[in-house]
Amino acid sequence: MKKELMLGGLTCAHCAETIGEVVKNINGVQRSHMNFVSKKLILEIDSCYDEDEVIKEVIQLIDSIEPGLDIQVVTSKQKKVNKEDIILGGLTCAHCAEVIGDRVQSIDGVKNSHLNFVNKKLTLEIDSDINKDKVINSVIELIDSIEPGLDIQVQNKSESAKEIKKVEKKKDNSKKDLFKIIAGVLVFIFAFYQEATGIEGRYSLIVFMVSYILVGGDVLYKALKNIKNGRIFDENFLMTVATVGAISIGEPSEAVGVMLFYKIGEYLQELAVGKSRKSISDLMQIRPDVANLKVGNSLKVVDPEEVEIGDYIVVKPGEKVPLDGLVVEGNSMVDTSALTGESVLRTVNKGDELLSGFINKNALLTVQVTKDFSESTVSKILDMVENASSKKSKTENFISVFSRYYTPIVVTLAALLAILPPVFIKGALFSEWIHRGLIFLVVSCPCALVLSIPLSYFSGIGVASKHGILIKGSNYLEALRYVDTVVFDKTGTLTEGVFDVVKVRSVDVSEDELMKFASIAEANSNHPIAKSILKYYDKQIDLNKIEEYEEIAAHGIKAKYENSTVLAGNEKLMKTNNIKIERSTEIGTIVYVAVNNKFVGYIVIADKIKEDSKDAIKKIKEQGIKKTVMLTGDNKDVADSVAKRLKLDKVFSNLLPNEKVEKIEELYLSRSEKEKIAFVGDGINDAPVLARVDVGIAMGGLGSDAAIEAADIVIMTDEPSKIAQGIKISKKTYKIVWQNIIFALAVKLIVLILGAAGMASMWEAVFADVGVALIAVLNAMRIMK
Repeated sequence: MKKELMLGGLTCAHCAETIGEVVKNINGVQRSHMNFVSKKLILEIDSCYDEDEVIKEVIQLIDSIEPGLDIQVVTSKQKKVNKEDIILGGLTCAHCAEVIGDRVQSIDGVKNSHLNFVNKKLTLEIDSDINKDKVINSVIELIDSIEPGLDIQVQNKSESAKEIKKVEKKKDNSKKDLFKIIAGVLVFIFAFYQEATGIEGRYSLIVFMVSYILVGGDVLYKALKNIKNGRIFDENFLMTVATVGAISIGEPSEAVGVMLFYKIGEYLQELAVGKSRKSISDLMQIRPDVANLKVGNSLKVVDPEEVEIGDYIVVKPGEKVPLDGLVVEGNSMVDTSALTGESVLRTVNKGDELLSGFINKNALLTVQVTKDFSESTVSKILDMVENASSKKSKTENFISVFSRYYTPIVVTLAALLAILPPVFIKGALFSEWIHRGLIFLVVSCPCALVLSIPLSYFSGIGVASKHGILIKGSNYLEALRYVDTVVFDKTGTLTEGVFDVVKVRSVDVSEDELMKFASIAEANSNHPIAKSILKYYDKQIDLNKIEEYEEIAAHGIKAKYENSTVLAGNEKLMKTNNIKIERSTEIGTIVYVAVNNKFVGYIVIADKIKEDSKDAIKKIKEQGIKKTVMLTGDNKDVADSVAKRLKLDKVFSNLLPNEKVEKIEELYLSRSEKEKIAFVGDGINDAPVLARVDVGIAMGGLGSDAAIEAADIVIMTDEPSKIAQGIKISKKTYKIVWQNIIFALAVKLIVLILGAAGMASMWEAVFADVGVALIAVLNAMRIMK
């Protein structure tokens, strides 16, 4: 039986490791796995044992190791959710998209939903114990009632994005709309010609009406259908009331002209949005369509989702790598730009890891698959970028709330403006004030805002991904703009994380003996320092002779080997065991070694600073960052040396993981809510700090599941300079968002005032609606540059 426990409040990485180890020893637990990043403990319980008793014992044990955690047993009902994607072909109304997104959430069986207007995709999470087809039918009926005539398709998981696009393109109505507009314009010109040549008014009225029906027939149809369904505040209804009202007060030419201008604006707006969609989707064209599965001596072309772990696939020159795996045959150059934004080709040989999304350039590669498609790098990246718009920024949330109140308020003002002045002002004509009220109706749709603001953020996230900067939501993109302090981890972030032995100082033993004792202590460790010592010694260690082995957190290692007790670690370890040492003054990480409580020497290990780091700190400060800080578990001499060379403002050394969180808390003292802190780490060891700060950035995230899981932003290369680029994109996006907000609201307000004063016609009003929306969309597209 499989059970999951969520350990809320778990911040100690060492405690998590301890929990993972000791839980395995409980009777009835066949296997266990502790994921510190997701704070999830997975148990496999022997069916011969009482499940509740085993879980109770596990919880008691966890509480004894790390008291005060919020421990929750996740039931199967909580876990099982069906995920479905519905493509809404032809969706052009941003306000309608917002309404659909809100209303779908309330349908029984829909656990969660998110409508991405940019890629026209509605993602549903449906409870597993409810009929999926019934829920989807209810969703489709609701969509059809809100926005009739859409090309609604449930996206089959096996279909590629390419196939979906072909279907959508095939059923695109843009050509039909263009034909109607051209025909409407010709009839409209003819009607004006009739008036100019003095032909009877009733004939010109008929011609105007033909033009009106030709251009705005679909608007009238949608408005009537929406009224039937109880929706009266959408754009179709408002345009219908405004133009029919204009006809009723003897202004048919203005009614037709306004409808024509509205449809032309809508058409151009859809072209602009379509271009933006294409630009964004082009950035994310990393999803492989097929995989060449090796079956015996032949190749079978299959969907990447059909390939299983352990299968062999062949990647031909020019093809995208469809799944993560290891190269078992061949060597080639691969283009990593789709994932990293870097144009420099990388060489891969037998035994190297290959990630999905890379492009094989010049030779045949045979690859053994190591991950399912759903767990592969390309799948996680696509999912992350596509769903980034579900995490809305404060500005987006403000616009969503504002748009709900704006339209009803302006419509109410329009009604009052049309009715009250003729009643209370002597000599005021109903026709004149109804005309002014109709202007209010046209301006009352907030499309410019609800369309351009999400598009701006989505464009920002899209262009960042092109440069290898993956941002999980517009809230993080916006927060990045307010960051004034950037805190760095040292190893693997500002330095290469590749350690080399640079000096060996032996005391009363030979250098070879010292390295042997150090290698015995480090033989079972995966730490980079341990690997560098073993690499330098380069001789076999008989692991069977190691009788005892203990890793002492923030101190070092204790091991027993052939009746000798070996200690290898920092100065703290030696002091704890009362061992007198010869203290090193070298710059680097010092590993002191003692055998049977006698000091035998030390080893100096150095980590190289990344070439990009110095330039990165300079660029970050150019972006207005006030303070740069480094936190490290390394000794003070090494930390101070790195900080001095990189010109960092502050450095804290000799820190345990929990002490890093404490230093972050200190930085938060006396700060305003707007001043944000970003932390840059490797996304695995620094998970508690990443979780605490406003913006957690994982460096070197290429292929690292834990990094993608833990951070808010993932830098897909090892370059710290990408942080400055991310801040620049954030500031540019924020600037354009507020340009659109101020421009849209200012134009609408001016037209409303002029309309109320009788100084604006419906031509200006329709410009304040679709014209402003078109300009705002074009402005949002500038981010892509």
